[in-house]
Amino acid sequence: MHNLNKPPVFVYVINVDWYFELHWLQRALATLNSGAEVHLVMGMTDPRLIDSFSQYGFTCHQWNIDRKSLNPLFNLQGLIELYRLLKSISPDVIHAITIKPNIYVGLIFYLLKVPYLLSITGTGIIFSGKSLSTKLIKPIIRLLYKASKRKDVNRRIVFENSEDRAYFINTGLCDSHEAVTILGAGVNPDVYEPVAERETDAPVILFAARLLWDKGLGDLVEAAKRLRSQGLNFVIQVAGIIDNSTVNAIDEQTLKAWSREGVIQWLGTEKNMPNLLAQANIVVLPTFYGEGVPRILIEAASCERAIVATDMPGCREIVKHGSNGLLVPARNVEALAQALAQLIQNPEIRKRMGKQGRKIVERDFSEQQVISETLSLYKELLS
Repeated sequence: MHNLNKPPVFVYVINVDWYFELHWLQRALATLNSGAEVHLVMGMTDPRLIDSFSQYGFTCHQWNIDRKSLNPLFNLQGLIELYRLLKSISPDVIHAITIKPNIYVGLIFYLLKVPYLLSITGTGIIFSGKSLSTKLIKPIIRLLYKASKRKDVNRRIVFENSEDRAYFINTGLCDSHEAVTILGAGVNPDVYEPVAERETDAPVILFAARLLWDKGLGDLVEAAKRLRSQGLNFVIQVAGIIDNSTVNAIDEQTLKAWSREGVIQWLGTEKNMPNLLAQANIVVLPTFYGEGVPRILIEAASCERAIVATDMPGCREIVKHGSNGLLVPARNVEALAQALAQLIQNPEIRKRMGKQGRKIVERDFSEQQVISETLSLYKELLS
């Protein structure tokens, strides 16, 4: 039970610093502003980020987590290091985010007995990947999730979409009473505000995501080649983080080659997303990755941009087919090309879809809503 005379101590355990900044910073700041002491335990790759986190008032701890490695021995080392860090911090609540932190914190509970939350930010490559290594590791991951299930555990499992929640409950990975859905990271509608599309003969199609093959950029390139051979005029802009610490990263050479061919315009990592979205006419994400709710799709809808995405969990939460965008089957280049062609040729449809998207974000995906739902879960665990 938390001692009410001192501020509660929260620890966020997350794989890497840039991911925390992108998706979790606002929630952690709200926790800090509620009077808590907040520690961040993560793989730190950027000294500038660590400085800014420290200036906000977080206490940062370096955790040597190898995100690529499936080697259990190295993982054992990471597990022991995390246990020692958590023991020294002595938290009141632990919030673990993404697969490895989730598994580790679930196992460490046996020794620490601290209330905790696990955030399932999509099922990721482990559940959606088709390679031999992911097929071999999936049953082990499932087993480890099951191992952390206990009757006396005070915890919540937070899902970004209802389909992931149903999957975990139906396959026995967690119990329904502990499973909660909070839709994605949310965005601030005042920052991602509607900007009228620029009128142009060559609409700009924006792909902005982590540069993994599973996010569907290869399929988009194929679709673009088909559309250009049909004489359609458009531009594809690609922005995102090259994440070399994951197994299915697209390397920069490939991006530059596509750029030289004129298939795409490679913009690099772009910090100012509202500005990028203001210049775009359509936003596309042909992902076949286990998504939570892709943030770029929430941002696009908030800025009144029509969307083309795959008919997958997470994408379906934010894109309503025919209303604020078009959903196409995953890995279907022909369907992707047809959906893009429809939006390239119909500015009126894009405009109507954009307006609908904005309404959906204001109703279900505002940052404020996500923050207040998260803080009330923390309150439950503390009491």
